[in-house]
Amino acid sequence: MAKAEDGARSLPVGTGSARQRLDPLVSYMIFHWALGALSGALAASALLVFDPFGIWPLIRDSGLGLPAIFMLYVGFMTSFGGLVCAAAVMLPPKDDDPTRGGLRSSVVPANWKPRLAAVSAARRA
Repeated sequence: MAKAEDGARSLPVGTGSARQRLDPLVSYMIFHWALGALSGALAASALLVFDPFGIWPLIRDSGLGLPAIFMLYVGFMTSFGGLVCAAAVMLPPKDDDPTRGGLRSSVVPANWKPRLAAVSAARRA
């Protein structure tokens, strides 16, 4: 590796691809987190615009208007983003691809059958 003028090591040029792609699951999660954050920002905006609970006068009359709005938006965006991302991970789209790998055989032995276990129970008086 060649040394740069400032003494730091430089990366070798021309090795590997210029840009590596993200894992599809990671990009799926990031997309749904951003979608949830967008819906959280829209919900917070609707809450401030329509003001069903009288929050806007409280924010406007307090001395901490900007931090309050920032906390409201961050709270809504992280909550909605996490909720949508978790729902997307727990309910993935239907995968129509056939399974890859494995032996595709029965895991239960051929001569196996369930048996009752003998248990003694004490009689009540």
